[in-house]
Amino acid sequence: MKKILYILCALLLTTLPFYGQTVDELSRQIRRAEQEIAKNEKLLKEVTANKKSNQTEIKLLQVKINNREKVVSSLGKQITLISNDITAKEREIASMQNNLGRLKEEYAKMVGVAYKNHLLGAPLHFIFSSEDITTATHRLGLLSRYNRALAGRAQEITNKSAEVATEVASLTAKQQELDKTRSEHKKSLKTLGNEKKQLSDAGKKLDANEKKISKELKKKREEKKKAQQTLQKIIDEETRKTKRKMTDAERRAITELNGRFDQNKGKMLMPVNGGVIIERFGKHQHPTQRHITVVNKGVNIAAPKGSEVFAVFEGEVARVMFISGLGNCVMLRHGDYFTIYSNLAAVSVKAGDKVATNARLGALSAGDNPDDYQLHFEVWYHTINQDPELWLAK
Repeated sequence: MKKILYILCALLLTTLPFYGQTVDELSRQIRRAEQEIAKNEKLLKEVTANKKSNQTEIKLLQVKINNREKVVSSLGKQITLISNDITAKEREIASMQNNLGRLKEEYAKMVGVAYKNHLLGAPLHFIFSSEDITTATHRLGLLSRYNRALAGRAQEITNKSAEVATEVASLTAKQQELDKTRSEHKKSLKTLGNEKKQLSDAGKKLDANEKKISKELKKKREEKKKAQQTLQKIIDEETRKTKRKMTDAERRAITELNGRFDQNKGKMLMPVNGGVIIERFGKHQHPTQRHITVVNKGVNIAAPKGSEVFAVFEGEVARVMFISGLGNCVMLRHGDYFTIYSNLAAVSVKAGDKVATNARLGALSAGDNPDDYQLHFEVWYHTINQDPELWLAK
């Protein structure tokens, strides 16, 4: 019993990392990661056009490497799953071939017995040599049953042979799939190594100007801190407005809008086409300055120069404002929710406008500074800060 439990535990531990995952699911993960890498590479061409390493380049490279590691990991898991499938298929084919061998042996014995007893070699002689009609009838029935048994066993052999052939073809396809996946895994590992070297080289360029960069980052952090304090006050003011005395119709409209907003959690499109999230929500270490801790109230999305910015959901423009450290901002009200779009170079809406989902709100800069064509995006529920990635579609 202990030995059986040990084997079961070992099997559980070896399959645990892939629990609930199939080769197809892993393929979908790989496709998503590769799509992000493709967007990332397009943006990297823009931010590295001036041949100078910058913070945005470092962040994009780190995101690209994270996605590449997902591809490598998923391919590794696929290799394990396909290898396990092949092993199981080989055992299944071996068992089927053994069964087919036994069927053929039994069929050969039945044919031998039939000839020996004149059931096949001289069937008419076997019947007409009977002493009487009763014996002849009995022998006719016996011959008929034996013929049916032989035909049935022959058909069973034919069916089993076809099953074996199908499984062998399936095994061959699996082996080809494994070879292809191993090749892709090897190629991705090599690419990952090159990308890590690229990140290291870019980091070394920045290290040469570490003092200057640290000073600039400190200044930006202070500006961002004051900007977030200003934004928090504005959020508080807008939230108080929604708490004023309302008619039943107004409250029903807000409740309905809240419900629709909630139902779209994880389904909203990126507020900028071709965008890549290069700085996530919450408290984390700065990507290039390890001694600096970043507290991000939203997400930073790198995008192509001059990209248009769109509303992630229908609502009303609560405010259009300029906040030092955040630049031009558009605040949309969606019932009790708010979405904020910052660092815009141009704004195409005004306070009080009703906007539909995917309505154009403005555009990012088309200048040469990569930091200028990044969108800072936030989501709030009343005065509670939300992680925007939970609301955006994967």
